[in-house]
Amino acid sequence: MTTVLLPFHNAASTIDAAIASISEQTFRDWRLLLIDNASMDGSRAIAEHWCSKDPRIEVLDEPVVGIARALNTGLQQSSSALIARMDADDIAHRERFARQVAYMNAHPEIGVLGTRTRFETTVAKSSGMRAFVDWQNALITPSEHYVKRFVDAPLAHPTAMFRRELMDRFGGYSTEPLPEDHELWLRWMHHGVRFAKLPEELLTWSDHSLRLSRTHPNYGVDAFFTTKAKWIAAWYARKFPDGRPVIIAGTSGLCRDRAAKLEACGMRIHAFTDVKPRVVPGYAFIPHDQLPGPGEALVISFISQRGTGDRIASYLASRGLIEGEDFILAA
Repeated sequence: MTTVLLPFHNAASTIDAAIASISEQTFRDWRLLLIDNASMDGSRAIAEHWCSKDPRIEVLDEPVVGIARALNTGLQQSSSALIARMDADDIAHRERFARQVAYMNAHPEIGVLGTRTRFETTVAKSSGMRAFVDWQNALITPSEHYVKRFVDAPLAHPTAMFRRELMDRFGGYSTEPLPEDHELWLRWMHHGVRFAKLPEELLTWSDHSLRLSRTHPNYGVDAFFTTKAKWIAAWYARKFPDGRPVIIAGTSGLCRDRAAKLEACGMRIHAFTDVKPRVVPGYAFIPHDQLPGPGEALVISFISQRGTGDRIASYLASRGLIEGEDFILAA
């Protein structure tokens, strides 16, 4: 059996279609937990109507607003070996669970499995979100998810299916003011959990102006980089116990602020680099064409302009540096 966690808060306009997409799955051995997160519209009535039609569907209550709290409430009531995620404003394609369960059964080494997503939006200016979905969809293998984990969340949360034991071993969702999905992925990957993604688009990801990722401070830039800094520092301390010089790619005020977050987590920044000479008070500057060779330093790029990360990775790789070993992209 697979338990599906679907939290909702004032989702009357979308939740019926979301539940219907679960009800219509070709895989039938599921239990759907609808977690009412203090809704004040007609969402609860819709959820209860589905409960009356299908004994596999239940409604739970989490009165404290917050998706992480709602998900943890659902997890407390889940005992199946596999847990699947779903959001109240998305649509799961009919074969999603059948294909995910089959893959998880065939690949016991994989702890978390997502799918590619089909992007739909009602927001006029959505090129950034569309580019993000394209970036996510390009990551399929465990190594791709791992290497790119500090750029952004490499796997769409509502597509996730994971093993229940991971919660017991490494903890559930953090209720701190941070992006709960990215923090969970970073924490689990830090403990060696392998992530993968099915190449099919098995969920329609609905973007709209009220989406939490667009409106809630937990998903703001500062919250993301605070979260990244913590797990970059933890990875660095474990991977380089004797220390290795850290060089920050990017000298803008934003890059300096992000470097400061690393220092607040105990990392020492040795130098900055950029394509043009820049003075960064208190730090050395290394021209980009004079960077140390493989095994000599760790370059962390905080430059966030769209497309720049790929160009930086290509340039550093051309100098013999290996992503995930000699450099990481973190923007």
